Amino acid sequence: MKRTALLLSALAGVLSFAQNSPLIIQNYSAYDAVGRLRTGTPGVPGPYMYAAPNFPYGTYTVPAGAMTQYNSFSTSGTASLPITTWYVTDPVNPANSGTYPYNHPFIASVMNPSNIWGGFHFWLTDPSLGTDTYQLGNPVVYSGFTASGTGNFSSADWFTITTPSGPTTYLQIF
Repeated sequence: MKRTALLLSALAGVLSFAQNSPLIIQNYSAYDAVGRLRTGTPGVPGPYMYAAPNFPYGTYTVPAGAMTQYNSFSTSGTASLPITTWYVTDPVNPANSGTYPYNHPFIASVMNPSNIWGGFHFWLTDPSLGTDTYQLGNPVVYSGFTASGTGNFSSADWFTITTPSGPTTYLQIF
């Protein structure tokens, strides 16, 4: 009985961190947002992921004026700005580290239930005004990230709205 209670408690802990929030990115600015989209586990060391570059860009990029929605990590390859590959780093079990296609069973069975959207470290560049750089995301996942920022020619916000149907995380760039 104690073993069953321990297993149920561990399962509840994992599920409480499960990726249960779609991510909607809306780039209303006139500039491409270029950087690293990350996932992570809040409060505990564990595996995390970075989105691979999306075609035709050499980095993960949200083009000026673009909007995309990621319903889960394991369906990210079907979004309007597809993430077809995830770079996984697992400091607890390095054997799991590596490159995985979005629809790999490891992404669905291990990363979907253990990770949440962590943040986006990105920059926007204006040839005459310079570069605005942001580290936006969930500060519980990445302590150096903030929920909003204002640069010289842009601003951006990361937030989650919870409705009766569940939470949705947004990144809006202006």
